[in-house]
Amino acid sequence: MFAQYACQAATAQAAAGGAAALGEWFAGAHGPDVLDRGSFVDVAGAHNVVWMAYWVDPDAYDRWQRSEPARTAWEQLPTHGPLAHWREVCVIPAERTESLHTHRRELCATSGLSQHETVELAETRVHDYWGAARDRIPASAIDGLEPSIGAFAPQPARDAPGPGGRVSVTVPGEVALIRTAQDWSESTLYRETYLTEVKPVKDRGVDYLADTPQSGCIAARNIAEETADGSLMQRACTVAWFASLSHLMDWCREDRTHLEIYESFFRMIGGGTGPLDIAFWHEVSVLPSGAVTAEYINCHARTGFLPLAG
Repeated sequence: MFAQYACQAATAQAAAGGAAALGEWFAGAHGPDVLDRGSFVDVAGAHNVVWMAYWVDPDAYDRWQRSEPARTAWEQLPTHGPLAHWREVCVIPAERTESLHTHRRELCATSGLSQHETVELAETRVHDYWGAARDRIPASAIDGLEPSIGAFAPQPARDAPGPGGRVSVTVPGEVALIRTAQDWSESTLYRETYLTEVKPVKDRGVDYLADTPQSGCIAARNIAEETADGSLMQRACTVAWFASLSHLMDWCREDRTHLEIYESFFRMIGGGTGPLDIAFWHEVSVLPSGAVTAEYINCHARTGFLPLAG
């Protein structure tokens, strides 16, 4: 299970305050195996603080979200006012996901599911070519992973519901989820080059996706990762939803914004004087119909899957 629970507000301080209340829910019985936190400003200029939680056992998540205070607290969140909340939860079949890491957890305590000791980080020879991510997903051997709705495409956000109320969105099958991350906390050789020459290019690419639905990207979040109390960490991640794996791969293979990210990364590597000391990783999943729950409370119309609510 991967769940994002977030507070959205007009200011960073208000969003952090709301997120702190959400964070208390995870401390009880059946809480997540891995819990990360981060913040971002979305395409509408709203501040969001999001908890990114993983449960290895979906039954444990089910027990948690049915328990107090998680269930009652979520149901009682106000549908109007200065704060908004959203959650996007997915159960990920093991055969429909893949992950790639530059560093093992013993060398770098990165965020994400790779933190958990039960997750095997096997080395793979399936990389360094376009389409490798698809080939690392076991289900791709027998399944085209094409959208369940052939003509499905993100719609303009202007047609989405406005703030106020509680909206649940039916998410089409075969949407693709990616979380990709960078950790420079232990870096001495590549830190300056990464922060000045690579990260800004990466951030521009994610911002482009967030504001360009014709790319097939439904939502993209440039997240600065934080400690549980909100202190900024030396790592970041992107969480993005695409209409399909094909849309994600087309952006990677063909779009100028992603090619520029690749170019800046390999320029950094080529100019380095030693082993790479910044950790990079990603998780990519293709979710079947019914695997994603998306609910928005008092959120603005461009939040997450809300542009598809019509």
